[in-house]
Amino acid sequence: MIQGGLDEDWPSSIKEAIEPFKQGHLIPGPPVFYAAIPEHGIWVPSRKVELEAEESSALIDLHPEDRPPYGLITSQSCEVVEERDPPLQPWVQIAPVYKVEEDSKLLARDFIARLDPPDLKDGPWVVDLRIEMPVEKSLLVGVTPVEAFCNDAGYEELGEKLGYRRGRPALHGVFHELFGVTMGQMKTGDKPGRKRARRVREQIYKLALRIESGTRLQPQAAGLYIVTAGSPNAEAKELFDEWWDLAREVGKEHGLELLPNRWLDADSLEIPLAEYEKLIEIRNPLY
Repeated sequence: MIQGGLDEDWPSSIKEAIEPFKQGHLIPGPPVFYAAIPEHGIWVPSRKVELEAEESSALIDLHPEDRPPYGLITSQSCEVVEERDPPLQPWVQIAPVYKVEEDSKLLARDFIARLDPPDLKDGPWVVDLRIEMPVEKSLLVGVTPVEAFCNDAGYEELGEKLGYRRGRPALHGVFHELFGVTMGQMKTGDKPGRKRARRVREQIYKLALRIESGTRLQPQAAGLYIVTAGSPNAEAKELFDEWWDLAREVGKEHGLELLPNRWLDADSLEIPLAEYEKLIEIRNPLY
């Protein structure tokens, strides 16, 4: 059905418009729309819609004045600017971007990514990944992309976060509390704490979860492998020891025994490859 509506020859204006865009670029005033049943509405705008007699659901489309100031392209760059001819991807995905307070609890959530736009002031600016809207590439005609980061490292980290969200394994909610919330707090406290988190995260090659007892959805005992690029220093060990003290209590509340942290050097793994491949990679919340 979709392919039948695509012509082989796209308007030249589209090809010119999409050429400068990539994943992570911002566009101003993106549309925000979704389907809902107003009677059971969750978000406030959902409950404000009045249905016609023959309607059972509604398409909510926020008024331009209520839209976020920017949207971020979450589609992969290769899907935004296609090299194939004829192209096959008429849409890109957009997530809302807005400002929050420096002490906002949202900054610790795994569905929020902090941005560093060089031309936008009075942040912090964040992208909210709880909702993504498909927009046709024709919406990019006449639009100049706005940089979300000052360097390539920011775009690479964003790509990793998006890839993790889409490819992450099904896990019990306690793991979000342990890593996304509890460990995330290590980087959102006072200024010295945030600086320490930045220093430590540069040493981390990968974080991986091991479930010793139970299953991913019904875990009984689990622990964290901290894979470092070289030997970890005292500051890194201190931070993860502090996290373990906090996280162990959170685990108890959910009936989970959090086993002691284990450290591995990425250059000289000290466990069998078969055991290493059973580990579940998790996103580093210190980013």
